[in-house]
Amino acid sequence: MKECPSCGNTIPKEVIYCPYCGARLADLGTTQTKGNEQRQKLGFKMQKCPLCDKKIREDAKFCPQCGWDLTDHELTPPQIARIQEEIVDARFRYMHWHVAMMPFLTLALVCLLVGMFAVAELIPATWHFMLYIGSAFLFTEGVCVVYRERYRKKQDRLKMMLRDRQPSQ
Repeated sequence: MKECPSCGNTIPKEVIYCPYCGARLADLGTTQTKGNEQRQKLGFKMQKCPLCDKKIREDAKFCPQCGWDLTDHELTPPQIARIQEEIVDARFRYMHWHVAMMPFLTLALVCLLVGMFAVAELIPATWHFMLYIGSAFLFTEGVCVVYRERYRKKQDRLKMMLRDRQPSQ
């Protein structure tokens, strides 16, 4: 534990931003998750940061990982710009996983079909192997689907946050 030089609150060593005042404390490359795990073990209620999805204490005013202001107020123009950048990034990552999924699905179907319809006399001792390979490709395709949906949900969540916390006109 250390003391925040800005507000004086006691904070974990590994945080980048103070969860109480939002002051930047360290370089982005030194992030560790031990503090979050220790807080969970101690029984603190946890929430997820709406911007970076890291688990943080429920009473934190700022995310210690990305510095996002967690107080409920209207968004400032820099915050709106940051959310829009995160939406574009989530859309890109969604499309990345969607495109990566297609070859695995195709290869899985081809391998499974060859394995199922191969006659032992035509392709000796290969059909079991093709079924195993097809199953591996199918599993990999399933992993791609999980990551694709993760980024679709993040994109939807950020759009909703942007819509709900827009400055009143």
